Amino acid sequence: MRANVGGNARVLKVFLCCFLAAITVFFIFQVADGSQQGRGEAAGLPDDASSRRDTYSISDLFHDLLEEVEEVSVRQVNPAWELPVQGEVFIAAEKGSLFLTSTLGQVMAVNASTGQIQWVLDLGVWVSASPAVERGVVYVGATNHVLYALDAGSGALLWYFTSQGEILASPVADDDMVFFCADNDSIYNLMHRLYALDARTGKLLWFHDTTSWTPSAPAVGEGGVYIGGYRRYVCALDKYTGQELWTYPASNIVLSSPRVMEDKVLFTSINGWVHALDKASGMTEWSSRLASFVWLAPYDGGDDIYACSLRNTLDAIMLDSGEARWSFEMDDFLSCASRPEDGTVYAFGSQGRISLLDSATGEQFGLLITPHDLSSRPLLEGSYLYTTSSDGVVRSYALPEAVLMAGGAGY
Repeated sequence: MRANVGGNARVLKVFLCCFLAAITVFFIFQVADGSQQGRGEAAGLPDDASSRRDTYSISDLFHDLLEEVEEVSVRQVNPAWELPVQGEVFIAAEKGSLFLTSTLGQVMAVNASTGQIQWVLDLGVWVSASPAVERGVVYVGATNHVLYALDAGSGALLWYFTSQGEILASPVADDDMVFFCADNDSIYNLMHRLYALDARTGKLLWFHDTTSWTPSAPAVGEGGVYIGGYRRYVCALDKYTGQELWTYPASNIVLSSPRVMEDKVLFTSINGWVHALDKASGMTEWSSRLASFVWLAPYDGGDDIYACSLRNTLDAIMLDSGEARWSFEMDDFLSCASRPEDGTVYAFGSQGRISLLDSATGEQFGLLITPHDLSSRPLLEGSYLYTTSSDGVVRSYALPEAVLMAGGAGY
């Protein structure tokens, strides 16, 4: 009982202090207001003039706030088409078609303009990543240890390859080769094997056994393949032979895929470090520490790389130096995409908000509101966004024409 009385007394004291503080502020304002009116009378100003000056000081505050809001133009966008798909869905695109995989084992091709289904294949197994599409062939990895190569036009099976374990990350197709990682089907000592296959025939070219579980896709560049993993390193392999070129010790687990950008390989650790390495030697070019675990957005060929954070921040980092160019915060930040041709970065929120940012400054100049949430990273392809939502529907959104103008001019 005494504890309750003490608590109530403290609450009462806080209330009284706040009340007295409010009264004090009120009287200070009144005194200042009176003195200002007195100065107006002493200066020979009419009463309505001094009143207008007092009114202006308050309205000016609201005017400044409204100007800040008006700088961000808000538009609602509605779906151009909708397609219900069972399970979690992953999207890739090529030549006017979307290729979808779902965790329930469906693979389908969809006309990107109309949403019309072109073909459907039911693998009957779990597929946990997006397909790779290259030169009219769709590559799909599954948990039944099989990598499938399908004709993009018909869905017909071209060939398949059985690996040592589950394929959980996306394959990567490049230069008539396809690369993917499969685990060793173990429980207590989980490690991965990286495979390189002939993309036309499915013939094994080489494989490399890692000493780590590697939960993400490899990065492939000219002459090299790069992988990270739980054993805190990044490894570079010769693209055509699988021979190890160099290994770089990371400060922590490398959970997401490295990125190949010009003459550099970039990767992130779960403790927030971003490292840029010389692609040929593996030597450090620069390192930058961010607030928390980050992953890198796909490289758009520009001067910056974008780091997405679990703390709802999007950071633009200069590729040549690692210095921060700008940072943007968003309460429900999910992922981002960039369009260097119009200087816009799209920051996607899980609640369906899409913030439009100037890529040079990070300033937000627009906001698109979709009527549905976003359950995974949208695909930005041409002038359209393709999204998935928690209601199990894939949707296409046409970007407003003003958004596609340079830097959002005229938006």
